[in-house]
Amino acid sequence: MKARHIILAFLLCMLNAVAFSQDAVDPKAMTLLDKATSSFNKSNKSSKIDFSCKVENTQSGKKQDLKGYLLLKGEKFKLSVAGVDTYFDGKTEYVYMPESSEVTVSEPGKEEVKKINPILVLTSYKSGYKMLHIGETTDNGKSVEIVELYPEDRKSQYARLSISVDKSSMQPHAIKLQGKNGVNTTITVDKNTEMPIEDRQFAFELNRKDIEIVDLR
Repeated sequence: MKARHIILAFLLCMLNAVAFSQDAVDPKAMTLLDKATSSFNKSNKSSKIDFSCKVENTQSGKKQDLKGYLLLKGEKFKLSVAGVDTYFDGKTEYVYMPESSEVTVSEPGKEEVKKINPILVLTSYKSGYKMLHIGETTDNGKSVEIVELYPEDRKSQYARLSISVDKSSMQPHAIKLQGKNGVNTTITVDKNTEMPIEDRQFAFELNRKDIEIVDLR
């Protein structure tokens, strides 16, 4: 599974068929998501988020389980999952593949940053989606509240996003993305730890002699 796909899915963390009007935006759902994402918008905070990812192809029956972690600090991040490390220092993106000893370097534009930055993805629900508060349930022993998002763009690769929020911590707990191609992805936050992170951890050391650099800048 591509690391960028994980980024797009990450932290917008139960399926329920519900009919609602074309212009429906449930105020309770919006309030819940605002509370769940508020702590990630503080530039002075840094944290490490350990997560599990399950990918299921409903057509072929194939399943894949992955583990990964995300370092966050303001607009900077490092994502490590599926054998790929992705760094972003606020300007430059580095995608390192240890298996091939190759790193791709680029400077994404503003629109591209919106697609790769977990913080911006995390708050993307504010536009482009219809949303509905579904209710409460229990997941892995945790009491969670469920919100469902429906993309307004009919060309979206997702039919529905189901987000669960931990009631005790009011932080994102999990997300399930229902793909139109029959591939469903569920990402669960295993642990969210606030900790000091040095800026150098969000950039790749390009002076290494054991790697091949693909510079797209």
